[in-house]
Amino acid sequence: MEALLGSQPDFKNVAQAGSLAEASAQVAKFKFDLVVLDLGLPDGSGADLIADMRRANPQVRVLVLSASLDPAGIEKATRAGADEILDKITPVDEILGTARHLGSS
Repeated sequence: MEALLGSQPDFKNVAQAGSLAEASAQVAKFKFDLVVLDLGLPDGSGADLIADMRRANPQVRVLVLSASLDPAGIEKATRAGADEILDKITPVDEILGTARHLGSS
């Protein structure tokens, strides 16, 4: 995802994290407008990070992009404040369109 978003001229300061701990560190260090987050991370659920991000930066928009779209995970992410949830098999143009829409909101 970092390569895809980073190749787009309208996305700036793109970063990538491979774990919940790395994502938490990135979010604490930078004030992102948009975070694209997976639910299935090796050290926990991405949904657990959403509420923390919202407390630190209420303006952040969250796009969950995950292959793990079980109903319980979707509900948890929604309750935590995810703005949009897409499956990883969603066409790239739709992912970019959703990211652009959320990033400009």
